[in-house]
Amino acid sequence: MFLGQYRHGVDAKGRVAVPAPFRRYLPEGSVISIGPESRLVLRPPAEWEKLVSRFRMTSETPAAERAYIRQLYASARELEMDAQGRVLLDAEHRRFAQIGDRAVFVGVGNVVELVGSPIWDKEQAGVDPDHFTVLGDSVHSAGGLQ
Repeated sequence: MFLGQYRHGVDAKGRVAVPAPFRRYLPEGSVISIGPESRLVLRPPAEWEKLVSRFRMTSETPAAERAYIRQLYASARELEMDAQGRVLLDAEHRRFAQIGDRAVFVGVGNVVELVGSPIWDKEQAGVDPDHFTVLGDSVHSAGGLQ
């Protein structure tokens, strides 16, 4: 399970160290791709396979789903870590997630999100106990929390 947030520097080549607690859950075959809200998403093989099973292009696939599938697969790369546990983020991924010299890894249970520090900091600035309570209540009333 992926939990917590970690800030890491990004070097001039676009390499960033994956937090040690996440590395063991991102084995060979893990995938990085674009995700919602200017995030990159790091998925272990089992999570990627769930997406592959869910989104298959057929002649009956609706246009919006076809467009989503194209973007998802076109952006996907196998996650390759070097001996120091670093991954190379290509320019397209860095641009999409607005990653400059600092990135934030966020564990969200089954996957890891990766985003530029400015985006994360702006979002977190608005979180206080009252906001979190309202957010939790809205998700709970929609059936998202048990």
